[in-house]
Amino acid sequence: MIHFVGAGPGAPDLITVRGARLLGSADVIIYAGSLVNPELLSLAPEACEVHDSARMTLEQVIDVMARAQRDGREVVRLHTGDPCLYGAIREQMDALDELGIPYDDTPGVSSLCAAAASLEAEYTLPGVSQSLIVTRLAGRTPVPEGERLSALAAHGASMAIFLSAGMLPQVQEELLSGGYHADAPVALVYKASWPDECVVHTTVGQLASDAEKASINRTALILVGEFLAGEGERSRLYDPSFSTGYRKASHSAGHSVGHSTGRTTRCATSDVRIVSFTDRGEKLAHLLARKLEGTAWRCEPGGLSRWTAEGFQDADGLVFVGAAGIAVRAIAPHVRCKATDPAVVVVDEGAHFALPLLSGHLGGANDLARQIAAACGARPAITTATDGRGLFAVDEWARHQGCIVTNPERIKNVSSRLLADDAIRVCSDWPLPGDAPRGVTVVGPGDACDVLLSAHESADEHALHLVPRVLVLGIGCRRGTPSDLLLRRTKDLMERTRYDRRSLACICSIDAKADEQGLIELAQTLGVPFMTFSADELASIPGTFASSAFVQDVMGVDNVCERSAVLGSDGGTLVHPKDAGDGITLALAERPFEPDWRWTCG
Repeated sequence: MIHFVGAGPGAPDLITVRGARLLGSADVIIYAGSLVNPELLSLAPEACEVHDSARMTLEQVIDVMARAQRDGREVVRLHTGDPCLYGAIREQMDALDELGIPYDDTPGVSSLCAAAASLEAEYTLPGVSQSLIVTRLAGRTPVPEGERLSALAAHGASMAIFLSAGMLPQVQEELLSGGYHADAPVALVYKASWPDECVVHTTVGQLASDAEKASINRTALILVGEFLAGEGERSRLYDPSFSTGYRKASHSAGHSVGHSTGRTTRCATSDVRIVSFTDRGEKLAHLLARKLEGTAWRCEPGGLSRWTAEGFQDADGLVFVGAAGIAVRAIAPHVRCKATDPAVVVVDEGAHFALPLLSGHLGGANDLARQIAAACGARPAITTATDGRGLFAVDEWARHQGCIVTNPERIKNVSSRLLADDAIRVCSDWPLPGDAPRGVTVVGPGDACDVLLSAHESADEHALHLVPRVLVLGIGCRRGTPSDLLLRRTKDLMERTRYDRRSLACICSIDAKADEQGLIELAQTLGVPFMTFSADELASIPGTFASSAFVQDVMGVDNVCERSAVLGSDGGTLVHPKDAGDGITLALAERPFEPDWRWTCG
């Protein structure tokens, strides 16, 4: 057998465990001596036959492999980094295919990963770049016309440029002609992860000259893009107000969303818990815990009932690695309602199937099963009827749109109609672009409907009501205002504006009120984050707001409630202006909301 193995970027301990094991049992090693760290050869047996491919042709490499195969010896073809990138492995595989010689491929850590680690950088920063272009400058090996460096540079995405450190003046010219400005940041990483690693921070305009000063002209990776500045927006992945496949949006106070300067009173965390019962199951549980960023626990005698009870109280998802019967008996005493029960998934310890057992749609168990399947190679066994027939799943749609289902008992009526091939009618306060799913008709405001997507209170007791959390409440108040008065004024405002209180996403104010106990308690009572902003941040918001000379003198900004509501709404719209009374000022803003027809990740 021929084993293609990625050696990693250079550091001997960055080879994979599988790669190290294959080296340790190799009879013959063919390694790229010009790039692979020779220290890796110390992992090989003493009697191992070693060839440096830097001095060999393709034909000579294949000849060594063929002779070793005839003699029944194991061959490791050791490439630098990960051989799928500029590794010239396809031509070797083609030659082996012609000879009928079997082979496999073990991936390695690419230098583009090691370089980012050295820089403590992330290529895909929200609001900066969500794409990484991996390329090279044309040299002795040409590139397709559409992949010229200047053409790719026009995208403005993060770039990792290989095999071009010896042509830096041309690289600089191509980047500038493609649209990068001269001050765009560049990092030149020489021999990432090696003991003699060297990093040069420069700009596109100074790239060639700074590299010459540092005597770097080979074995270096060129990284280009604004990601190097390290300033991006907060990711939605761990945003407490954002639902994922295995975490519901949190209704407790959390970090400010969209404004890194906002301050909060409490932070919520996602929680997926995985239990196992055997040694084999425990290994899978720990794998899933790493992939899902959850916690793994090996069941102890008498501990399962306590673990399950605590999970139903606090967790977003419970995963049982074992028999479905164990899970059924464990969760039975705690099952209450699809709107509140956590996602429950069962995975057999052989990782053949991932079965959503409870809260498939609203709780996200179907999506969690798909996540588990992707993590361990299992098959997601989705049993919900709408999924089985490819029909619109209204509760899963609600979760993906970040909505609260106010009357979940109506879900079965909607799903039953779809399963009976009857059309359902959806009414939305926001546009629903694109083609509606099969069996779904969009109707206008005021028309009879089966599903209502609205932030306002609904008098239609027959419609399934979905409420998105889009409303931001801005508050100004006197020092020491009690929380019960704040709550009474808030309820009164919501009733007068006919907004459903469950549409409230957060409460905002000025940072001078960050320790105001009444506001903190109000946020906790309503189950929303409390965010504050500085006077300068509030003053920077464009628009026309109710102005108060007194507030300007005391707070340093002419208005608190309206400005904080708009700032906290991420570019939204003021929907109710300053409402004053009892020493309290309130205002409402609505965050941008763009629902779509996405209802499943499958």
